[in-house]
Amino acid sequence: MEDVILHGDVYAALNELEDNSIKVAITSPPYWKQRDYGFEGQIGQEKTPEEYVGRLVKVYSKLREKLTEDGVFFLNVGDKYLHRYGKSHLLQIPYRLAFHMLHDGWRLEDVIIWYKPNHMPSSVKDRFTNTYEPVLVFVKNKENAYIRKGTVVKIPLQQTPWKHTAVFPEKLVESMLNRVKLIDGDLVLDPFGGTGTVAAVVRRMRGGVVPKKVYAVMIEKGEEFVKIIQRRSGIKKVVEVRDIHYEWSPVIEKRLPEVPPKEILTDRHGEVFIADDSTEFLSALKGITTEGFRTFHREDALYFFGVRNWTLEDLYYVHSIFYEGYVLRNMIIVSRGTSWYPIFMFARDTTKVPYKFYLDRIRVKPKTREIRDWLKENFVGMKVRDISGKKTREGRIVKILRRYKDGFPKVVIVRWDGTVSVEFVLHPEQDEFVMEGLKFLCPMCGVELEEPYDPVGENVCPKCGLILWENLESVPKIKEPDEVIEAVRMMEEMNYNVGENIELEKFEEKRRGTKSKFLELERINWGASPGARKTVLGEYFTKMRLYRVDQPAVAQYLTLLRKKKSLTIRAIVERMPSGYTHTVGHWFRKDFGGSTPIPEDIPLLMKALEIEEDNFLRALQRTALKFQTVKASVKGRNPGDFIENIDGEKLKVYLMKLYVPPSVYVKMLKEEGL
Repeated sequence: MEDVILHGDVYAALNELEDNSIKVAITSPPYWKQRDYGFEGQIGQEKTPEEYVGRLVKVYSKLREKLTEDGVFFLNVGDKYLHRYGKSHLLQIPYRLAFHMLHDGWRLEDVIIWYKPNHMPSSVKDRFTNTYEPVLVFVKNKENAYIRKGTVVKIPLQQTPWKHTAVFPEKLVESMLNRVKLIDGDLVLDPFGGTGTVAAVVRRMRGGVVPKKVYAVMIEKGEEFVKIIQRRSGIKKVVEVRDIHYEWSPVIEKRLPEVPPKEILTDRHGEVFIADDSTEFLSALKGITTEGFRTFHREDALYFFGVRNWTLEDLYYVHSIFYEGYVLRNMIIVSRGTSWYPIFMFARDTTKVPYKFYLDRIRVKPKTREIRDWLKENFVGMKVRDISGKKTREGRIVKILRRYKDGFPKVVIVRWDGTVSVEFVLHPEQDEFVMEGLKFLCPMCGVELEEPYDPVGENVCPKCGLILWENLESVPKIKEPDEVIEAVRMMEEMNYNVGENIELEKFEEKRRGTKSKFLELERINWGASPGARKTVLGEYFTKMRLYRVDQPAVAQYLTLLRKKKSLTIRAIVERMPSGYTHTVGHWFRKDFGGSTPIPEDIPLLMKALEIEEDNFLRALQRTALKFQTVKASVKGRNPGDFIENIDGEKLKVYLMKLYVPPSVYVKMLKEEGL
């Protein structure tokens, strides 16, 4: 007996195997729309999830014929979002696949959660980072060789020298094989061989302290990967398999079952509901389809529905909320020792407003902080990427005018292609707080407002009761951070407007008229400069808008300005330069189709609105340089969709923090003694 690679299509190769010959199958198939492997007929490039699931059901039906009567099939398959960006729907592909495999004759013995401690970081801010994948355990019969253990495993991703997106680590394969009663002569199959992880583990098992004489059968279509498997596992025998035609069809998905609806009507901003069993959970899920549920909650509400004693039907049916006008954003795993249960985070599928998701409230603070003396850093020579305008451009810092001091931003000169500008440099340990430091104050009593503008609720001052945003007189006043205002004032005294592009010749004339002593801009030795050496390490600056302001607030303010001037949107378009025909209208929209004018648009817009000075618009126009490097956020990291050691009331409070209004959140903090 020996290891073997079957080189060909997975279905055709499975057809070559003897029935009831495989003791264990363990695989991670190509994920849907994840990667193009470059050959026709590949699995994973189907047009719809239903086609992808239907094809795999057909392939695994053939695999079931090859499994021994007590055989075990470990299937690791990742989930996907319907769209890459925006408020997209989590498709629940693993559980839809499991559901249809059961109806095809399989028995689902277990669902193991593989948590990845070194999971890929993500910049997403409107959901939890994905940190785990399921391993579905299928068998043919109730009497089988599977050994039940805990259903949560923590195994890090494994780096390999091969260019391959599949992250199926050897320790995960070992963990799964240790859950099977193996005997000498058993065959272990990977129908999607990839880089040969399963074969490498099987070979190591044969040479272990307690050797198990098991053998690997690898199926792989890609010739490149066949060679990798051979190099990694030492398999010499390769059998060529010719393609065969086989019929398959997309699965037909089911909608929510007809059960009595249970309406959860506790908080119009969102809900946390953890059911005890499947009956209660599906009833609550049906309740979200009622008119009473929809009208009670705000359009930007956020929901967390879970079930402690779950069934596969719960994991399956939750995908169908998409047809009811909702999007599933996360399936959160709550780990209880060696077991787990799911909580589903979802929101209304609307383009009018984003749902409230206050991620900063639950970020995990970094355990260690990089010790770096920013006061002594020399940025001269560092690259600057300008993404604040319509076109991206690159420049370099050529002079430091003012260093960090008492929280104030550094001020530098940046030379671009033919132009020069004076720029703020945000302190890398304070940048997030400065960018969110624009405050909105009640125009009557001066109290700071927790949220500047609510597009779907009431805008009333919590202290004096003034109705806000009805006209320009009731628009909240803005207050910029003191350190920014002071730096702007100092630059104006030196006759420089921060962020303004000045032609090089005019800049030279301007600087000769001041007492400032600048280095000759043409004589910087980029290669020898400290800043240039930092660029080699992947460090650079990005020029971007200084303040983060909610787009609906900007749209409402521009609408009030426009009405004050008795101008239509078309009239404003006509006053703008050519090229803005399809842009201006989006500035006045408060839904997902809205956009905020970029800094270079603000002077043009002010001219079109016949405005000489405006604090709100000037704040939108401000830009700054933000340090870009591999560093932990000063706010902390996204905690991810795997929650451990939190249950009961503490878990409920943890989830409520993500959607309750700021005033409620402050009360919650006081109750916690923070």
